[in-house]
Amino acid sequence: MSHDDKARTTHAEGPETALRVVVDPALCIGSGICLATAPRHFESTEDHRSRARPDAPVADESADDAVALCPVEAIGFLTSRPPAPPPAPPGP
Repeated sequence: MSHDDKARTTHAEGPETALRVVVDPALCIGSGICLATAPRHFESTEDHRSRARPDAPVADESADDAVALCPVEAIGFLTSRPPAPPPAPPGP
């Protein structure tokens, strides 16, 4: 899967899924492309690598662009769905 395919498939899961960006610190080389592309989603660490901002909004197109541009594919998405409603109590 190319970078472009990876970026395009991120939002295909539907509106009930919240996507948050994540950065694998072992892969990050600190190029800063994600910081320049999506500063609302990323911040720099003391060693100049990137990490996802803890207060980042749900992923948007700028986050998709950062994923597509990351030269080492260190960025991904964490999906979370709203919790399922509790089961209905058994009938009498």
